[in-house]
Amino acid sequence: MNKIISKEEFKKKINDGFRHEVSKNKLKHDIEQINYLLKNKLISKKFIKVKENYIKVCSALPKESEPTDIFTLSKNFTKKLGPTFNNLIYFQPPDVIERTVINKNKKIVAKSSDKIFKYMVIDNFLNKDVLNILYKYCLSNSIWNEFDYKNGYIGSFIENGFNAPLLLQISEEIRFNFPKIIKKLPLTKAWAFKCNNQMKGIKIHADFAAINVNFWVTPDNANLNKNSGGLLVWDKEAPKKWDFEKYNNNHLEIKKFLKKKKSKMKKIKYKSNRVIIFNSNLFHASDNFNFKKNYENRRINMTFLYGKR
Repeated sequence: MNKIISKEEFKKKINDGFRHEVSKNKLKHDIEQINYLLKNKLISKKFIKVKENYIKVCSALPKESEPTDIFTLSKNFTKKLGPTFNNLIYFQPPDVIERTVINKNKKIVAKSSDKIFKYMVIDNFLNKDVLNILYKYCLSNSIWNEFDYKNGYIGSFIENGFNAPLLLQISEEIRFNFPKIIKKLPLTKAWAFKCNNQMKGIKIHADFAAINVNFWVTPDNANLNKNSGGLLVWDKEAPKKWDFEKYNNNHLEIKKFLKKKKSKMKKIKYKSNRVIIFNSNLFHASDNFNFKKNYENRRINMTFLYGKR
């Protein structure tokens, strides 16, 4: 992520050939986020004009296009969108808390110790104030710069925005609380995804890590169907010979493989502050979800990956 450059620097950048790439889905999110920041007086009123320009650019994109189609803007529209797009309008990463952040009253609600199909579901994972800090962090910080996802969610990764002292504290406390699972495996990746509640979540895939720690931060009252919205995990690992592109993105091959292997699926319902710790080489996907439509109710999950597959 970058700080917002001056108008003069941005003008020079445009003259050197720079053009914004956008989608209606990303602009819709950013317009909603600016509204949220203005409503909570976290940014100055000058951003009202910025928001209006975002709306104008979004309205000018082809009506028949999909929300996630990506367009390279013209020089004039790049200029209208300005230097704020996909940059740090607001950035206040939460600091370390001088006490434990993982709830001592956390509760294991489901578990499998199968050699391959290993998973654990824990409720009341974080202390409530910590969960709220993370939720507000995701709502307010303009770190959501990954938007090339057809299902409409947007992302932020540890190397380009989703990075704060509190997140690293949580990662280390996960290691401390679950030493038999995490062992000495390094944190290899971390991210958050924020969904467009009128679209879908993450398609079936496996990850490149040994252990996946996934938890949800959006309040339960956002979820209109308590029996859905969570995670689906299959009891078969991605074949070791498959490369990343195949086990992470080739959804048709994955489905064929699971059908051939007569794989069984475990459905884990959405619950705020619920964490699922599982073998990251297992195929998994977001369940269908039905959340309220406004900005504060967007479904948000956070993921920490440890080790390698």
